[in-house]
Amino acid sequence: DEPTTALDVTIQAQVLSMIASLRDRYQTAMLLITHDLGVVAQMAEDVAIIYAGQIVERGSLEDIFTRTAHPYTKGLFAALPTATGKRLRPIPGMPPDPTNLPPACAFAPRCPLASEACRSGEIPEKWLSGDHFVRCINMGGSHE
Repeated sequence: DEPTTALDVTIQAQVLSMIASLRDRYQTAMLLITHDLGVVAQMAEDVAIIYAGQIVERGSLEDIFTRTAHPYTKGLFAALPTATGKRLRPIPGMPPDPTNLPPACAFAPRCPLASEACRSGEIPEKWLSGDHFVRCINMGGSHE
């Protein structure tokens, strides 16, 4: 859980190298929890984007980084600084209180695509391809 938080880039690289080395040596899977999308890009094969305790998008690293579908995932990428100095676009609003989550989509109060349906019922998974799914009624794909 957040293995590189508050580390400078040199120490972060050493820690990630050690984790990868242990994973490879013992031929094991690894679950890495992080807010750092750079670490995700370097270490992950499969990615789950979680908002308010629920997976809102899951897929391969390529799916998540090149075929981003959920409005929250898109917001995360839009909020990242770029080398071009492009203006950051933070996600509006505040995360929900985890002890008082909305009844349907917890991201709806912050979502530019939210409709009444997003606020009133269960949001099913929509499969976009292979192992890539999104939990959003305003995204393409079909429910399987």
